[in-house]
Amino acid sequence: MSENMKKNEKSFGGPEWFWSPVAAALTTLLIGGVALVAGQPWLFPSLGPSIYLHMHKPNLESARLYNTVVGHATGVAAGAVGVLLTGASQDPSVLSSQTIALSRVGASAIAMGVCLFVQQLLKASHPPAAATALLIALGGFKLVPSDILAIAVGVGLIALIGEPLRRVRVGILFGGKRNQ
Repeated sequence: MSENMKKNEKSFGGPEWFWSPVAAALTTLLIGGVALVAGQPWLFPSLGPSIYLHMHKPNLESARLYNTVVGHATGVAAGAVGVLLTGASQDPSVLSSQTIALSRVGASAIAMGVCLFVQQLLKASHPPAAATALLIALGGFKLVPSDILAIAVGVGLIALIGEPLRRVRVGILFGGKRNQ
């Protein structure tokens, strides 16, 4: 670690072993608190890895706001393509039924392939968005406006809460020179 990074770590948020877990926990708490007050499912599993990237690996290109927002949008679209092509919406959710139908397996495979293909096309790699694609393909989220809106709001909350923290941390640690 360079002397500049060591010095900067102490100037904002403390060392990495302290900063990233605390920032991730606070971001999760804030998103969860807003979701709780609103009575909406705006905190969902694929936000966890997104928060992780923003707080623990803020300098990675996949942690940028563009990658996060476009990545999750491609995850939603890819999951929808998989469900629509296989008719998986007629089968129960894997999460609630504890069983998996052939159509859900097919939807998942299609969703993963489409998600990675489109993210590469758009230069929007964001691995956590693959979990969003699977949440849709496996029936955790349905293809209804309220579920799609829940995903959009959750990702929007990361943009509002997590992105400023990520940018501050990237600026402090790396002098603002890494993939902002």
